[in-house]
Amino acid sequence: MHKLLCSTGTLLGRPNGRNFYLLPEFEKKLCCDGLELMFYDSWYDQADALLHVLQSVSLPIAAFHAEKNICKGLVSDCAEEKELAFSQFRFNCRFAKSIGAEKMVFHLWDGYMNDEKINTAVALLPRLKQCADEQNVLLTVENIVCAENDPFTYLQRIHELHPDIAFTYDTKMAAFHFQDDCLYSPEAAPLLPAIRHFHINDYQGGYKEWQRFKTLHPGDGQVDFIKLFSFIKQTDYKGDFTCEATSFDASGQVDFDKLNHTLHTIRKYIREENASYGP
Repeated sequence: MHKLLCSTGTLLGRPNGRNFYLLPEFEKKLCCDGLELMFYDSWYDQADALLHVLQSVSLPIAAFHAEKNICKGLVSDCAEEKELAFSQFRFNCRFAKSIGAEKMVFHLWDGYMNDEKINTAVALLPRLKQCADEQNVLLTVENIVCAENDPFTYLQRIHELHPDIAFTYDTKMAAFHFQDDCLYSPEAAPLLPAIRHFHINDYQGGYKEWQRFKTLHPGDGQVDFIKLFSFIKQTDYKGDFTCEATSFDASGQVDFDKLNHTLHTIRKYIREENASYGP
């Protein structure tokens, strides 16, 4: 049975101070099966307090999104920065285990790394996977946008070099590169068993239009979710889905009505019911 998760990143952001003390109140208003915890770089010094707060959250935290900036340190030319990044990665793995998360979403690169740096990061995957395996957490590499080449090319490269590495497939990231249809191509067939998680969000803009790189609700952009879910039903996919649609405004207020509408619509697609996106 697929679980429908909601990313805490839909709820907490800079406008509300990424205030994790709001989570026990917020999670009661969500119509989902669990959470994907988005860990921020400002939380390392508050990890004990965060863990205490999460103990009062009733929804299971089935997935953990590792802190996004670790990848920069992993490929740094500075030995101290590199060692710090590995230390942070190990911490993220331990934290994921401590909250009961079964899988960890990881940014192996960021949007501005060149091809050489990404290749350096790819070579580190066996060591990273071993760290995650030691905590019984499934490491999944996300198809992050990139300045050179494209995420689909990098997923192919990773699978060829490290076929035991799992992936998280993000719909917005693919759409940003106009790669929605790559998932349905014959070239993607070898990758499909490695996709263990989906991030569901939308994108509205041109090819690599950075100024419009905003995480939208399904139906507010151009991703064909009817085609996506129809395709997924034809595969042997057994993983979960996380809604990653930003739902707070400039003041930090969360639009729970819209978020729950999106969650409800995604759930109908998961259950193979008729559904439509939008208001």
